[in-house]
Amino acid sequence: MMRQFLRLCFLVVTAAASLPAQQQQQQQQQPTVSSIISRARASIAPELKLQDLVTLQMVGALVHDTRRVPPAKIVIIASKPTSQRMEVRIEDLVETTFFNAGEGCLVRSTAAKEKSQMRWLSVPELERVGYNTRQLFSYYRPDVKNGEHISYQGVESRHGVNCHKLHYAYPDGLTTIRYFSTQTAALVSTIIDSGIESVTVESSRVQGILFPRRIDYYDAGKKTHSITFSKIIVNNSLPEGIFDFPIIKKNDGS
Repeated sequence: MMRQFLRLCFLVVTAAASLPAQQQQQQQQQPTVSSIISRARASIAPELKLQDLVTLQMVGALVHDTRRVPPAKIVIIASKPTSQRMEVRIEDLVETTFFNAGEGCLVRSTAAKEKSQMRWLSVPELERVGYNTRQLFSYYRPDVKNGEHISYQGVESRHGVNCHKLHYAYPDGLTTIRYFSTQTAALVSTIIDSGIESVTVESSRVQGILFPRRIDYYDAGKKTHSITFSKIIVNNSLPEGIFDFPIIKKNDGS
């Protein structure tokens, strides 16, 4: 229904004295990956606020541009570092993804819960959902623990804005490209390995942290859908057991 939604700092070892003056100047002006990320994080919130973010609740709606389907209601509940529950509802059909401690499942049911089906997530699905969960709290920092590296790929224009292009990559091939404005340091665009691009077009601050209010999504340059968040709550206590999996055994054939 909804698929939701990566190299070590660029290093050149060479004798500076042997380079032409213009090339030396270009190297001196080239920013480091860490400086780009630090500026981008500062555009979101002071560092202490980002570090203190531990729970997140977001309620919104997904509206398709290219398909005649009803809008979907989306509820995301997440807890640092790796717990997430995402509910997508279209009319009376509900799809809930649970992810906690590296495991996850998908439950399809009706709004009245008259019928329910559950399956455990595949390895690729677990990798993607786990990645998405970590991204809610990492704010552009690489997932070093799981082998993610970043490389700097120069300056490019994206949506009419000059941007620093950073390429994020995991050893298993999961990649993301992020474009950060050279002027404001803000994130301009994100492209995941499937080619889907997301662009934040509206934002607002909640308890001093900048969050997206509307995100547009593109496939091969064509806008496909938008997600607009109507409610964002940070650092509230979450109900006990909110990330618990339904009590269904893995080997029961469900």
